[in-house]
Amino acid sequence: MFVALALLGGCAKPSLGPERAMPVTAPVAAPVAPVEDPRLQAPPAKERSLTILLDTQQFEYREDGRLFARGEVSAGKAEHPTPRGQFRVLSKDRYKRSGSYTNYFNKPTPMPYSLQFYGPYYVHEGWLPGHPASRGCVRLHYEDARLLFERMRVGDRIVIR
Repeated sequence: MFVALALLGGCAKPSLGPERAMPVTAPVAAPVAPVEDPRLQAPPAKERSLTILLDTQQFEYREDGRLFARGEVSAGKAEHPTPRGQFRVLSKDRYKRSGSYTNYFNKPTPMPYSLQFYGPYYVHEGWLPGHPASRGCVRLHYEDARLLFERMRVGDRIVIR
């Protein structure tokens, strides 16, 4: 037995040659369809309004006077507060990028699903650390930002208090 292993070079396996080699591939996972938010399929509302509650860092979105969605936000920190008052959606931009701030890669900061409500202030998707952390905009989780972007229209009411 020892002689046979020595002749084969220890524990090495003999090569199968290129014509017999089996390709090594990772198993391919079946594609997963994204889960669609059923709220996006609701019939259109006649009246829509968004309220940002700065003291609790929450939002409430209403359609035809009824609460439709509620969630977390991250508004402006003390040195860059979010303006308070009653506003209207001035514009919408699904792929908005900041004209004032850059990200880690020195590129204009992405502000997806943006709803402009006052000057350079927007409600948009962004990081939520659990406290006010923006420079005045109101950040939302992705799903919430997309929902508000799809449901709200230019001219709809936004209240920040």
